Formats: sequence, structure tokens, C-alpha cells
Amino acid sequence: MSGRPALSSARTWFTSLNAPDPMSPSRPKTPAPNRRSAGPASPAFVAVLLLLAAVGAQAGPDKTDEELRREAAIAEFASRTKAANYPALFDQAAREFNVPADILKGVAFAETRWEHLTWPPGETVSPENGMPRPYGIMSLWDNSFFGHSLVEAATLIGKTPEELKIDPLLNIRGAAAWLRKLYDQNPKPAGTTAADLESWREAIRKYCGIPEPDLSAQHALKVYTFINQGYHQFGIEWDGRPVNLDPIRAETSRIISEERARRAALAAAASNSPPVTPLAAGQPPPGQAPPFSTAVLPAPEGPERRKRFWVAGLFAALAVALALIFRRSKTQ
Repeated sequence: MSGRPALSSARTWFTSLNAPDPMSPSRPKTPAPNRRSAGPASPAFVAVLLLLAAVGAQAGPDKTDEELRREAAIAEFASRTKAANYPALFDQAAREFNVPADILKGVAFAETRWEHLTWPPGETVSPENGMPRPYGIMSLWDNSFFGHSLVEAATLIGKTPEELKIDPLLNIRGAAAWLRKLYDQNPKPAGTTAADLESWREAIRKYCGIPEPDLSAQHALKVYTFINQGYHQFGIEWDGRPVNLDPIRAETSRIISEERARRAALAAAASNSPPVTPLAAGQPPPGQAPPFSTAVLPAPEGPERRKRFWVAGLFAALAVALALIFRRSKTQ
């Protein structure tokens, strides 16, 4: 999920693997000069050569431990996803709560890539980055930042939050009930009807729990982009459904522009406070006495200092007199 903590080791492998370049078979050597080349090879010999070339082309270079772990994680995720048969669960919840199945599939794909997220008991935030933990395939929340959709969803279907954390079907049913409630509570976009997938975008923005309007609008746009594309990899089988993305993109751009303008206005208002005059080096703030420091005070001009100067002058005169006497005695 964009902008949120890594959710599992399997999800880190959600990129296509680049197949190794095939190894081309070696070019046959040119016969040595003045030697008679052998006759045409037998069909069996040619077949063996072709088989060896095909095996060599498919084998490719030896894979690193990291590549092997990646392939194993992808295979494990694909097997688990197929076994869960999530499309059938989405369809069941869609019929029960009158929510388009593609809306449920798109929200789950944008949030978790159809992975039912579970965590160790008592772990509510990521130990790596402190981000709150989402729960289940539908990424339900229970924290003060993204909200408490887990509790809301559990209440709507008469189950406990712990049951929705564990059971994928209950998680999807609770999310469908919560999406239906948000859809009924919020106005529909202009130009849409209840039959249009595009009419659910405000409910999707509210569902994700992102408090910033521009970020939640971008998240909803991603959901609709996934719905429009579908997905057929790693055990996920989901046919795309046409979506009119142009009005959603335009609306998202407008929301982003409005949020930028609002934040700029807030920043400008904060900067309109009375200017503060910079203080000169060592100058105390207004109303505060300067700190007392003996390092910058001159030495006192008392009698002790005058006495020191008189004694120093006397010794200097005595030294000059001795020097003159010594010089005169040498000249005589």
C-alpha cells in the first residue's frame, strides 16, 4: 500500500521477474583445412544437439539465493491467494450490502494487494517505523490517526473486532457494510447516479482514513485506476471494468490545488506576526540586564597598581646605571 509500512515479505515481490537471457547455442567450428569434413549428421544426433541447446537456453545463469527466495515467496503468495478464492468472497459481500464487487476488489487491491493482513498479538504499530497496523484484506483501522473503521465495521455486522482481524470473509463483509454507510452519508459527485461506479469515490476517500483531502483524493483515483485495469498475476484473477477516469482526475487536481492554496494561506498568516528585530551579538533581550562578566572589566586604578609601576621603574633605572658603570670600567 502506497505511503504505508511494508506489510509482508511476500508483498515485496510484487514485481515481474525478468527472465534470464537465453543462452545461444555455440556456432559449429569450421573444418580444418585440407581435411575432409564428415558427412551429414544423423537425425538422432541432430535431435540430441537441439535438445541440449534448448535445455541450455532455458537454464540460464545460476540464480542467487535472493532470487530463489523471491520466487519462493511469489509462489507461496500465489498459491495462498488462489486457495482463498477472494473473488467469491467479494461477490458474496457485494450482494449482501449492495456494494459493487469491483469497488470492494479495487479498495482491497489498493490497500493490501488482496493479502489478509494479520499481526502478532498486541502489535498495533510497526516496530520499524511506528506506523499503525491495518487489519485484514480490507485494511481496516483502529487508531487515532486513520480512524476506527475496524470497530465501526464489526459493529455493523454484529461481530467483534478480533473476529474481523482473523476471518477474511468477515473482514470483507464488515468493510462492505462500512462502505455502504459512508456512501449513504455523503453526497454523490455531480453527473453520477447510483448505477455508476464513479459515484462511490467520496465514500472511498472517507473509507481510507487519510485525513489530508488531497492525499485521500489521490488514493481514490488509484483505486479507480486499478478497477479500470484489472489484474492477472500472482494468483489474482480480476478482470478490469471501464471507468470514466477523466472527471475523477479533474476533481483530484482541483482538490490538490485547493489544499495547496489553503496551506499557503495558513503559512502566510503565520508569517504576518510582528517582526522581531535581530539582536546584536551579546545584546540582551529587552527588559533583561546584561550578564555580569569580569573578563571585560578594566583593572582597578588603586594604590597597589601605582606601587607596582614605581617599583618596576626603579629596577629599570638601576639596570641602566649598572650597565653604564660596567661599560666605563672596561674603557679605562
